[in-house]
This record gives sequence, structure tokens and C-alpha cells, in this order.
Amino acid sequence: MTTAVKKEHHNYAEGEKGYHIKSLIAATLGYAADGMDMFFLSFVLVFIIHEFHLTPLEAGDLTLATTTGIWLGSYFFGWLADIIGRVKVLSITILLYSLATATIYCVDNYTMLLLLRALVGLGIGGEFGIGMTIVTETWSSDMRARATSWVSLGWQLGVLAASFLAAIVVPSFGWRAVFLIGLLPAGIAVYSRLTLKEPAIFLQRRKFIADLREKARQNNLTAEEKVAFSKIGGSPVSTLFKDKKTCCTTLGLLVMCFVQNFGYYAIFSWMPAVLAEKYGYTLSKASAWMTISITGMLIGITVFGILADKIGRKKTFALWYIAGTIYCILYFFCFTSETALLWGSSLLGLTVNGMMGGYGAILAENYPSEARSTAENFIFGTGRGLAGFGPALIGWLATGSSLYSAMSLIFIIYPLALVAMIFLVPETKDKKIC
Repeated sequence: MTTAVKKEHHNYAEGEKGYHIKSLIAATLGYAADGMDMFFLSFVLVFIIHEFHLTPLEAGDLTLATTTGIWLGSYFFGWLADIIGRVKVLSITILLYSLATATIYCVDNYTMLLLLRALVGLGIGGEFGIGMTIVTETWSSDMRARATSWVSLGWQLGVLAASFLAAIVVPSFGWRAVFLIGLLPAGIAVYSRLTLKEPAIFLQRRKFIADLREKARQNNLTAEEKVAFSKIGGSPVSTLFKDKKTCCTTLGLLVMCFVQNFGYYAIFSWMPAVLAEKYGYTLSKASAWMTISITGMLIGITVFGILADKIGRKKTFALWYIAGTIYCILYFFCFTSETALLWGSSLLGLTVNGMMGGYGAILAENYPSEARSTAENFIFGTGRGLAGFGPALIGWLATGSSLYSAMSLIFIIYPLALVAMIFLVPETKDKKIC
């Protein structure tokens, strides 16, 4: 291995003391704003359905519009971050979904509401992978899963903030006023732009590749440099499919991300409406259900990150997939009382969303820096985009039965992710990234 290549394996965390904390704060706040803006819709959906006279299918399409935007935003902004830098694009994405959310206050027709939710999705889709990339490139390998799990906590705190704010604001100011709060994340964009710089590993890798390409152009590569040059992909997206092994890894991670998001969005987009329909829950009671489930999520995500750093990524994911399958069966088929559904939501949150503690790390560890934002956003964003059909599918199934009956089928999906992970995704615990 040449000196230049060895330099790529330098412990980048040594020069990032202090900055790695700033990157964690910015990414966590950004992801919290994602969750808040995303789930404002869930907590006021009942009011929107009433005002715009929507069918269950049309209501589900509002979430579908958001997740379609997430899908497209993931592709574009992830690629852009690998081309021009993480920090600039992170700020742009946060500003986009902040302004789009606030504009919903003025909407007066269903078509415009769909469009604005798609724009919200564009920004949210871009932010996730870029924030995760900055964190993974500034934290050492033995803390990487825990760091990304802390970022994932931000989403749940944002959802929790959405539930509290909706319960406080709607009775006094109406459902539209909730969306004006979406302007607040614009401050996070300003903070990120002023306090963050590009991760050293990203700058070093970009210079390393530029130097190799210049030497190749001059036909001046050593034998070892030729080997290193042969491993450099073309565009960021093509790097995700550069050989058979990488294609299999990408496919396995796509399945894992799809299953995670399908279960999450199907359950937590519709449960407030289900509880209102089946048990007459008020907005305050639905917020209590969400608070309890989010408490479980926070615990699950935190424990997941610790275990993933201690025993490995694959073993930890396997534990959660098995637990998610078993508990969804218990929750939807065995819990029949209002009390059981309320308090049992804590373990539902822990099992179906604790896995969020590991995706940032496992996605980052399978791809090089020149394609890392693309990988985080393309793979997780594709999973989220496809999973956007979850709430719409639940709405469609509910037209022939009930929402609760439609949602009880969620448990089927988790074994699919378990199989894909076992056979397609490598273990990356303690892997040094470059």
C-alpha cells in the first residue's frame, strides 16, 4: 500500500475534536425538524379530511406525495452533496422543507396541498443522508453506530414536538397555524452553514482521487496506484453497483430500508386515525399514545446503537427484526382493550423503530466517501419512497374492511428484511472508512 493510500486510513477523528460534536448537534437538530414537519400532517389529518372532504384513499395520498418527494429529494440532494459538498446542500434542504411547510398555512385546495407536501418531502429526503454522512465521517469507528443512533433520536423528538404543538395550537388557532411553526427549522440551516465545515475525510478523499486521476491522465501511476485507481467508481450512483458484491450489498440494504420505513409509516401515520375511529380518541389522547410509543422508540434506538457497536450490526438487526415480527402479532391480534393498546405502544415503538439506530452507520460503512451521501440517500430514500405506498395501501385495504384490520398485516414484512440482511449484507463493525 502506498503512502498516499495509507493516508486514506488515517484516524480522521483525531483532527475533528470539537467539530464532531458540532456535526452531531446540527444533524440531530436537522433530523428533529424533519420529523416535526413530516408528522404535523398526521396530527391534523382528521381536520384536513373534514375541511377538504377527503376519502381515506385521498388522505393516504397526502403521505404518498410527501414520501414521493422524499424519494426524489434523496436522489438529487445526496448526489449533489457528493459533488459540491455536504454543508451547503444540508442548509438548502432544511430551508426548502421549512418554507414549504409554512406555506401550507395559506393553502385553499387539495391539489396545492399535495404539491406543498411533495416539496416538504424533497427537503426531508435530502437532509437525512447528508447529516448522517457528516456524522459518520467525523466519529471514530468504535462510536459510529452510537453517534448515528443519537442523530436518529432527533426524528423521534421532532415527532414528539409535533404532537405537543398540535395539541396546544389547534384548539386555539386552528390546524393551519401548526404549519407556521415549520419556519423555525430555518434557523438550523443558518446554524449549520455558519458553524460546520466539510469533513476532513471527504476533502482528503476528494484530493486523493483527483491526484490519482491526474497521474492516470499523464500515464504516471505506480503499480499500487493503478490498483487503487481501478477501485474508484465513476459517478456516485454507479459506485453503488460497481461489481457483483456491491450490487448484492446495495440490494440487501434497500430491502432493509424499505421494510423499516413501510412498517413505521404505515403504523404511525394511521394509528391516531385508527384510535379516533375505533375508540373515539381525542387529539390529546392520540398525542398521549404517540408520546408513549416515542418513549419506546427513544429507548430502542439508544440501546440499538450501543449493541451495534458492541456485538456487531447484523446480530443487532437480527434481534430487532425477530422482536418486531413477534410483537406486531401480539399487539394487533392479542391486545383488544384501549388500555393495552395505549401502554403497549411503548414496546411497539421500541421494536419497529429501534432499528433506526443502525442505518446511518451500516450504510456509510459499505461505500467510499465520494459516494457516501449518495448511498445514504439513494438507499434509505428509495426505501422511504417505496414505503410511501404503505399508508396508501392501508387506506386502500381499509375501504373493504377497517383501518385496524388492514394494519394488522404489518408483521409479515420483517422476516423479509432478516433474510436479505443475512445473505446479502456484510458485517461492518469497527470498519475504517475512507
